[in-house]
Amino acid sequence: MPSLMIVVGSTRPGRAGLPITQWFVEQARSHGGFDITLVDLAELDLPLLDEPHIPRLRQYTQQHTKEWSAIVDASDAVVLVTPEYNFGYPATIKNAIDYLHQEWHHKPVGFVSYGGVAAGTRAVQQLKQVMTTLRMLPVCSKG
Repeated sequence: MPSLMIVVGSTRPGRAGLPITQWFVEQARSHGGFDITLVDLAELDLPLLDEPHIPRLRQYTQQHTKEWSAIVDASDAVVLVTPEYNFGYPATIKNAIDYLHQEWHHKPVGFVSYGGVAAGTRAVQQLKQVMTTLRMLPVCSKG
């Protein structure tokens, strides 16, 4: 069965992202077409880019990077649950993305967004630019 990695993007105390993600995990499980891996960036706790080499080389020196690489590599598709902060997505998501490079290639990516008057739409639009640069394939919902 394909593996779907669902990422909780917010790490703020009292964040809305955790219950929103839990709701989406229930939706994905009821679909029944995926093995679900939940990644909470608050628990993953990646420091701000502490690798000495560029990610494209995959010469990781930190254990947390090796573990993150293995999680992303094992996923067939990704859903990012993202808030919108000041018309954009949070730095925690950008940091988690930028730790890696090739691991992201050719994976479909979906978004669950929230926040602001646009319910996170601006954050998703910015993320789509990053995702396509990493050769990911943004997908639209049936909404």
